[in-house]
Amino acid sequence: MPTDSLEFEKGRRGIMAKRLAPTKNQSARPLTQKADAASATGAMPLNFKVPSDFRREFKTYAAQHNKKLNQLLYEAFAALKAKND
Repeated sequence: MPTDSLEFEKGRRGIMAKRLAPTKNQSARPLTQKADAASATGAMPLNFKVPSDFRREFKTYAAQHNKKLNQLLYEAFAALKAKND
């Protein structure tokens, strides 16, 4: 991010940076590269709440088996569908 699009101010918690609106010479850019990648692949966010114990167990299992969280969800859903179909 270019420093000319930031404004710095001193707050209670130290120096803070604020993003300024694009000028006429700058075009508005996407905030993240992940947003671009998601739209290119057709991926959409899936947000829901789970109990903290389940979340911890799910993340731990994924880490122990060297899987990403979405990969574990895909595999679990595929196994459930195979079992019930």
